[in-house]
Amino acid sequence: MNSPATKAPTAVLVHGYLDDGAIWDSVRTVLAERSIHSVAFELAGMGARASDQGPFTLARWADDLESVVRATEGPVVLVGHSMGSQIAELVAARLPGQVRSLVLVNPIPLAGTHLPAEQIAPFQAPDLGLDAQRAFRGALATAFPAEESDRLAQVALRVAQSTISDTATAWNNGHPDGQQPSKYDGSVTVLRGDNDPFVTEEIVSAYVTPRFPGATSQTIADAGHWAHAENPAAVAAVIGTVVEASNSADDRPAEAWTSAFKQRTQESFGLALSPNVRMEASALAKPVERKEHVEALMAAVSSVYERLEFVRKAQDGPRTYLEWEAAAFGGFAMKGITILTRDDEGLITEIAIHHRPFGAVVQINAKVGAPLVAAGVIPAEYFNFTEGE
Repeated sequence: MNSPATKAPTAVLVHGYLDDGAIWDSVRTVLAERSIHSVAFELAGMGARASDQGPFTLARWADDLESVVRATEGPVVLVGHSMGSQIAELVAARLPGQVRSLVLVNPIPLAGTHLPAEQIAPFQAPDLGLDAQRAFRGALATAFPAEESDRLAQVALRVAQSTISDTATAWNNGHPDGQQPSKYDGSVTVLRGDNDPFVTEEIVSAYVTPRFPGATSQTIADAGHWAHAENPAAVAAVIGTVVEASNSADDRPAEAWTSAFKQRTQESFGLALSPNVRMEASALAKPVERKEHVEALMAAVSSVYERLEFVRKAQDGPRTYLEWEAAAFGGFAMKGITILTRDDEGLITEIAIHHRPFGAVVQINAKVGAPLVAAGVIPAEYFNFTEGE
C-alpha cells in the first residue's frame, strides 16, 4: 500500500452555489487523460444530496468534506469553486499534512461578500424557471455551455427553497477565519475567469490573495464566473500542473515537517519520517536512530513552543534547509536551522537541528529531555553530556 508520502495526490473538487458534482465532469475528463485521479464532492442539500437535512452552513459542509478527504488514501489537492473555495480552505487548514495544495476557482472570500439585504435577496429566493436560470448564469458567464446550463436548472429545481436561502446566507456571511491570514500555509493557486463580473480582480487582489503569502494567480481566458465549465481544458491544465508539482519529492519533507509542528503529535511526525531516520541536534548528546524515539522527541519539543515560524527555505538536491524563529519556556526567544535529508520517496532519512543561543540548548535538554527520560520514553544516554562531548 502506498503511504501518504508516496502516493500521487488526488484532486478533490468542490462545487459552488446551486451546482452539483457533475459540473466538474469536463475537467475530470481532461485530468483522467493525464492519469490524475479526481473526486467530485457533492455538497449536502444540492445535487444528488438535495434531500439531505441541514444545517446548511460552511462549517457543516467543511465537516463533510473533511470526512471525504480523511477517507482518501494519500495526499490531496483541494479545488473549490466560488462558495466551494470557502469550504476547501477550511478543510485545508484542518488537514495541512494531507492537503498538498489548494486551488481556488473564482473564489468568494472566506470572510464572505456581505451583500446588503436587497442584493442578497435574489440569491436567497431566486426564480427557478428555466429562462430565469439561463439568464442568471448568462449574466455572470462568458461561454456557459447551453446544455449544461439547462441541466443545472433542473438540478436547482430539486433544491428546497429553505436550503437555497441558507446556502446564499452562508457564503454571503462567510466565516470568521476569513478576517485574518489563512490558517493554511501550503501552496495556493487562485484562478479567475477574465470576464467574471461577480468575483472581480479587485476582490481577489484585496480579499483573497493577501491572505495566502506566496499564492499565485492566473486568469482563465474566455470565461466568467464558472471558469471550470466555460473553459475546462484551461482549468484542468492548471489543476494537473499543481497536482504533478505537489507530487515532487523535493517538496514533501518541508511540507510534512511544518505540518507536523502544527499538529504536534507523534503520528504527524511519523508520517514524515523514513523507518531508518537518524536525528542529530545541538540539544542531544548523541544521534537518535530509532524512529519511535524521534517521533516522541519531536512531539515533546513541538509542544513547548509558544510561537514558531519557519522564515526561510532553501533546497539543494535531497536536502532541505529550514530557518526558523521561536519562543518557548515563558517567552524565551530562540532561532535555528533544521536540515532535512530525504530519500527517493520523499521521506525524511536524516534530521539535523541547530539551536541558538546556547541557552535554548540547555533549556531543551533539561525541560524536554529530562521528563522524557524520567517517563522511560527515551534513554538517558541521549541527553547526558560528558566532558569532551
